[in-house]
Amino acid sequence: MTSSRNTYNRRDFIAKGTFASLSYLMASHLKIQPALASPLKDVKKCTIPTLTGMIDCNTLGTTLMHEHVLWFSGPRLDNAGYTPIPDDLRSETVDFAISLLNDAARVGIDTVVDLTPHRPIDLYERIAKGTSVKIVVSTGFYRRAKIPPQLADMEDEKQMEELILKEVSEGIGNTKIRAGIIKVAGEGSPLTDWEKKIFRAAAKVNKVKRVPIATHVGSREQFDFLVQAGANPYQLLLSHVDTGRRGRTREQLADELLSIAKEGGFLEVDTFGQEFYTPWNDLVFLLRFLCDAGYASRVIISIDSNWHWGNGKKVFEGSEEPYFDPHAANRTFAYMKTDVVPMLLKAGFSMKEINTFLVDNPRNYFTVDN
Repeated sequence: MTSSRNTYNRRDFIAKGTFASLSYLMASHLKIQPALASPLKDVKKCTIPTLTGMIDCNTLGTTLMHEHVLWFSGPRLDNAGYTPIPDDLRSETVDFAISLLNDAARVGIDTVVDLTPHRPIDLYERIAKGTSVKIVVSTGFYRRAKIPPQLADMEDEKQMEELILKEVSEGIGNTKIRAGIIKVAGEGSPLTDWEKKIFRAAAKVNKVKRVPIATHVGSREQFDFLVQAGANPYQLLLSHVDTGRRGRTREQLADELLSIAKEGGFLEVDTFGQEFYTPWNDLVFLLRFLCDAGYASRVIISIDSNWHWGNGKKVFEGSEEPYFDPHAANRTFAYMKTDVVPMLLKAGFSMKEINTFLVDNPRNYFTVDN
């Protein structure tokens, strides 16, 4: 398989047609307490695998549902496709990842869901030992141009299904670490034949094992395809939905998202501080629209923090052309508490709504049919 050799970064292909700080001290007083969240009625017993063992769903606490503890660069003209972490930077990589997670723990982040379905699990094990943050890892397939060759070259749908099933049932690689969520991705619309295989494989495993699915970039097409393939709509998380205008008005996008929410799908928003993806006013409009329509219970917010090594330097998304943001490195896991929560409060959202996004909804997402 020949990798794409354009200069798009990991979400550039959806940027065309997309929606063209308070102090750290203040944020520290805004710690979200799970006890403030609305309690579930008749909560089922639910456990989730993490890097350090099984946990009860009710102990998730404040959860970032779409993050990347580690990430990989490409595709670019000078660096096409998937690029693993350089051997001589592995130890520094582990130390830096631990520091970001510990910064998040200090401001009140309890759990991070890592949606990198291909990852050096040995490094993840080392990282998990250095932080109190609970880490849920994923299985599945990301964009074909940006995954390891052995995954990108896989064509057999049954083999795809068996890989996902093994990683949620037995463990990743030679470990006993199980994935707690399935990640699938589409480059755009319509889904390619290869992507359809991935989506069907994920739906089959979801139907048998009840492990939830997260998609990139979430759309009505993806939601419908997964449901038709047998997936439980209440276990589907559509990511980056605020970037999905594709030439439509924000009102049209809001109506589409509402229709998905009404059918049980969870909607994840994560472009806070990235005006080149979604202008702040439009992001607030979408969140407010869904809340006012009575569907705050289907909204999840995250940061989608990710960085990779580029020429021996740490590179955060948004710090490179074509979308250059000199503050891109500020968008770490802790950014949710130091910046996003104060921004949402200032925009008129209540702490109850924010608790719903960050505490209640992740817990409920994992609890369905568990």
